Amino acid sequence: MVKINFLDNNNNLKEIKANNGSSLLEVSKKNNINLEGSCGGEMLCSTCHVYILSNHIDKLKKQTDEEKEILALTKNLKKNSRLACQIKITNKLKGLIFSVA
Repeated sequence: MVKINFLDNNNNLKEIKANNGSSLLEVSKKNNINLEGSCGGEMLCSTCHVYILSNHIDKLKKQTDEEKEILALTKNLKKNSRLACQIKITNKLKGLIFSVA
C-alpha cells in the first residue's frame, strides 16, 4: 500500500491508501473522488485529467505521444497535467498530491 493525497476544491487534503499497480483513476473511483474516466481508462478521452501538485511529476513514467495528444484537447492544460488512467501507483509515489483538473 502506498499513501497518496487528494486535494479537493475546498483545499481539504484526503489521505488515500493505494495498491501498487493500480491506476490513479482506479484508486480515485474506489475512494469516491469525482473523477469521471468516461472511456474506462482506455485513454480515449480526457475526463480523468488531473494535476500533480507535489514534486512527484518527475517520478512518473514519461507521457506517451498518445497521452500528450489527448491532453492537448483539454481546456485547462498545465505543465503538471496528466491522465489519471496512465499513472500507475508505485512506492515512488508515496506522498503524491493530486487534484481533479
